[in-house]
Amino acid sequence: MIKNLIINGLLIFSLIGNAFSQNLVLLSNEESQTEEFVMQHKDVEIVIGDLKIKAPFLYKGEMTPRQGYIINIRDTIRIKDVVEGCQSSCDILVREINKSYENKIKVCQSNCNVRVDKIIKEKEVLELKVVNLKEEVKKETRAKYFWAIISSVAGAGIGILAYEISK
Repeated sequence: MIKNLIINGLLIFSLIGNAFSQNLVLLSNEESQTEEFVMQHKDVEIVIGDLKIKAPFLYKGEMTPRQGYIINIRDTIRIKDVVEGCQSSCDILVREINKSYENKIKVCQSNCNVRVDKIIKEKEVLELKVVNLKEEVKKETRAKYFWAIISSVAGAGIGILAYEISK
């Protein structure tokens, strides 16, 4: 019985080993039929700006037209030029936007300076008016004290005079 188990185990392992050693492709009928309808693939054309790159479709096992990269050096240089051109145009746009905002800030700052100067002048005028009003209040209080003293002296004098006359 152990002999039968060992033989069955070796048989199973040999069958599994053979299945993995071969490239078995199990296709259903539908997949094989759809592949038969494709006869030829078209080449693709990549367009970046005014740059047009023809990218050929390569079949499995087909020899390439040249050794190396699929995109040749001239095309990569042209792509680099396109990208650098876009970057430089973006840089120019950013500089122009910065200049326009700097001009707007200068105009706003000059307008702000004019408003601040106007407010400072109004403040100085108001400070002068406050000083003048304080001086006028002092003059009025002096005048009121003076007239109060004069009227009390005059009143006392008239009172004494009336008292003397009535005697």
